[in-house]
Amino acid sequence: MTDRARRIVDTLIGLDPLGDLPRTGWLLRGVRPCESIADHSYGVAVTTMLLVDALRDEGLTVDGERALRMALVHDAPEAKTGDVPMPQKTPAVDAALEELERAIVARLLPDGPRDAWEEAEAGVSLEARIVKAADKIQMMTKALVYGRQGRGDLHEFWLNEKNFRGRGLAIAEEVFALLRARRAEPDTWELGRW
Repeated sequence: MTDRARRIVDTLIGLDPLGDLPRTGWLLRGVRPCESIADHSYGVAVTTMLLVDALRDEGLTVDGERALRMALVHDAPEAKTGDVPMPQKTPAVDAALEELERAIVARLLPDGPRDAWEEAEAGVSLEARIVKAADKIQMMTKALVYGRQGRGDLHEFWLNEKNFRGRGLAIAEEVFALLRARRAEPDTWELGRW
């Protein structure tokens, strides 16, 4: 048995809880059932892919693989901490959580994925900014869908300007504007219409 094989299996087992852990923010607002952390990470990866393609269409050079790697592991520590919702995050909790997450990532992820997580956390590179924007776009898309389904009280998501940070990406700003417009459409709006 090689160390590489052991590391792959250990990482997969360590990340496995993400499929069973719910996004706590939805639960706190009465959405049941709700997406898991793994569901969210998949949605962030798809959103990242779409943003990368849009930015490439604009002529930007974007490392899509790097962005997708970040998207896939951006919530990896939550396999151990669960999803700590925004209303519970004070500066002291944030600082302690950041320290805990770094320790978890050091144990949980091999070097390459760990580097991707660190880059995503820093949020400085174009690819990391794409993932940060994708994280909020996915969440607000889910808020739109859950809201249209009449699931939970989600108004505060729409009032929090931090949920609409485009990270300097014009396409992200356009997406947020469209999400807000779709929310304002009459109740005849249908899910799945494209």
